[in-house]
Amino acid sequence: MTSSKRRAGATFAEIAAAGATSHTTVRRVLVAAFPHLLGKGRNAIPRDVGDLVARAFKGKALDQSAGRLLGEDPAAVLEAAEALAELARRRIAEQQGGPVAA
Repeated sequence: MTSSKRRAGATFAEIAAAGATSHTTVRRVLVAAFPHLLGKGRNAIPRDVGDLVARAFKGKALDQSAGRLLGEDPAAVLEAAEALAELARRRIAEQQGGPVAA
């Protein structure tokens, strides 16, 4: 997502475009995960949050159920993300012919 000098915050449409998803899906996930950010104006989503959300959508790592879980139990999401990151590191090492960590 490119930064805008006109606005401090990101719009649902900008996040959706960068994340290759729909405006509606972005809105639903943000309502579930970050309700405190909504209702404060049209561009109330901080750009850094918008960038992270877009990257997660683009990587197919975020959907409505994950957004709901992020809002309800962020520690569980963090634990799952760390496990997924470790699995990805092992898979990359395997693909590159390097040692696979035990």
